[in-house]
Amino acid sequence: MLRFFSASTSIVDSKRAITECLEVALEGEPNLDCDLIIIYTAMGHNFEELLTEAKRLSPNTRIVGCTCAGVIGREGPNETLKALAIMAIKGPREEFAIACSTYIENMDAYETGVRMAQDLRSQNTDINMILFIPSVLPMSPFDEAIAGIESVFDPNTPIFGGASVDNMKGINTYAFFDDQVFVKGWIAIGFADTSLKVITQVNHGFNVIKGMQLEITRSESNIIYEFNGQPAWKYMTNMLGVPETTHPMEVLTLSIVAEELPAELEEEYGSRYILRSLLGNIKDNSFSCPVKCEEGTRLLLAKRDEKGMFDGVDRMTKRIQELLKGKKPLVVFHADCLLRGRFSINRILKDEFINRMQYPICQDDPIPWLGLYSGGEIAMIGGENWFHTFTSSLSVLYR
Repeated sequence: MLRFFSASTSIVDSKRAITECLEVALEGEPNLDCDLIIIYTAMGHNFEELLTEAKRLSPNTRIVGCTCAGVIGREGPNETLKALAIMAIKGPREEFAIACSTYIENMDAYETGVRMAQDLRSQNTDINMILFIPSVLPMSPFDEAIAGIESVFDPNTPIFGGASVDNMKGINTYAFFDDQVFVKGWIAIGFADTSLKVITQVNHGFNVIKGMQLEITRSESNIIYEFNGQPAWKYMTNMLGVPETTHPMEVLTLSIVAEELPAELEEEYGSRYILRSLLGNIKDNSFSCPVKCEEGTRLLLAKRDEKGMFDGVDRMTKRIQELLKGKKPLVVFHADCLLRGRFSINRILKDEFINRMQYPICQDDPIPWLGLYSGGEIAMIGGENWFHTFTSSLSVLYR
């Protein structure tokens, strides 16, 4: 059976930071040897030093990970440039598999998902859940990537995780695979410990502005070229009342749109609408969306509701407790949208926000917890895998 251990830190020196994480995570263990280390790091660390030192301390381990806009450990949230969090895993090598895809120009999301899933399956046919960490750059139709994975595994196989980001600059993300660092790489980890089960809950808590509707009138895959018959970038900036020269990352925080979900998913999700992020391209007046966009799709603007966000995480944790039915959580994988961190919530409220997820699940037990501030979250609704944005997503593993 797999055993999980976690820790996080903000120590500035990269070698010391990874050392402290391993020592704290594996406190009480006879040594620092482990079989897999998952690393989430903000952009300020020396990535090569992190990997080299981790390998020196645990020579036989496999290593995967990515960059993010901050980490969430059992110690709480940390969005400094030197934030670092790890999950150390001990157990039989036949109970997990890892796969990596390096970035190539014009990569096809579906085929990339297929290739990664085939790699995992060739290593282990007993995989029953997958932690998926793609790069958010360039923004791809991640629903197609998920469909590619599902074409190899059973569509009911839970897929959870988050999209790798940088520190809100939108320039480069980095993925780690053993001793290699890849720009805009994708990582997948398949768990094949058949005693493990997972409960996933996700919520956004935003309000939809029902009077402001946009129809996609020209699109290709996940690229939107026209809203309501007009160039998408020009139409959106005019509607938001900002200059067309506004930086796309600023428009991203304003142009939160919502798409209606099937009615039967509303009770579980806590909303009738799923949110979509839009990354603008001034040169061709378009927007990239993290899922495929069909012409004729109607979208509504959405706005942040702080109370709704807090109520939403309370609802999530209550539902997780109900579904656990008294069983103890083994480990939690967490993805929170980077815009739910310091970009929208001050430090005191952010700490409370995360605590309202952690305390009801962990109580006073040091449950291993690994989270990242991401560019999108992957979680199930209604037994189907979905790609979300602007959400909090918790995946609780138990036996």
